[in-house]
Amino acid sequence: MALKLSQLRMFVAVADHGSFSAAAAELACTQSRISHAIAELEKELALRLFDRAHGGSTPTGAGLRVLEKARQMLQLEQGLRASAMETPTLSGQVSVACFRSFGTHLLPYAAEALAAVHPGIALDIDDSHADREALLTALREGRADIAIAQLPLARGLAFLPYLHDDYVLVLPAAHPVSEPLSWDQLGGLSFIQLACAGADEVLERCRATGLDARPGRRLANDTSIAAMVARGMGYSIMPKLAVFPEPEGVRLLALPLPARRSFALAGAAAAMRRPEVAAVLKVLRGRKMVAGTKAWQAGVLAWD
Repeated sequence: MALKLSQLRMFVAVADHGSFSAAAAELACTQSRISHAIAELEKELALRLFDRAHGGSTPTGAGLRVLEKARQMLQLEQGLRASAMETPTLSGQVSVACFRSFGTHLLPYAAEALAAVHPGIALDIDDSHADREALLTALREGRADIAIAQLPLARGLAFLPYLHDDYVLVLPAAHPVSEPLSWDQLGGLSFIQLACAGADEVLERCRATGLDARPGRRLANDTSIAAMVARGMGYSIMPKLAVFPEPEGVRLLALPLPARRSFALAGAAAAMRRPEVAAVLKVLRGRKMVAGTKAWQAGVLAWD
């Protein structure tokens, strides 16, 4: 029996939503239909695709490999359907400003998905911005159509809530600590400050709960900070996406207080209404596209 796209669609839905029942709700069909389709697909491939437990279903190692190919096949189908639609072809250039971590871990997937449905739109990615104000300046000066910018935003901008990650403690792997973490376990380590407003705000909150951060270096480059931490030169507080995947010689721990970094897709209202910009926004907000990123699959990114 040949593989069916409907089986792959159901397989991806279960992987994305974590259970057969949630996938059935997403696809507006019965759970038994989902179960039957997955069983037929496992039989055809001679593989077990999911580890099933009371709390839900997660892909096996083989399932993850099949999942990547299934997403590619469904994306090709989507591209074929889009090509067949009798609608005007969109073209032009859309510039997106973002932090380096989004340029690394999200936008390559978005660019691939955009090329499949709107090959005439060129996506210009500028990930050179180190902080929120730099992103907003790029919007104000017209150097970017869209920014993936950290909330809160200045007045006068249109925005759509997007994704979030968490700030984490970044320690040398050799430094002895136990969980739950207490600030006194950091004694003797210098603090390496990430130079951005969001990290400054989190640091002040940590100080209010007893953190005695010894003065140290202040750097804008998150990769440099991680390298210094790995060499035992101090510790830092950084967004989890900025240190994903976890570098060798570094240990990440949850902070003793919640510290979320929330993002929005922002821009001038007129710019965001342009058809080619609206098409890029639709791709960026595509849940299947985001679910295909390694950062999402590792639990680093989540919907706000």
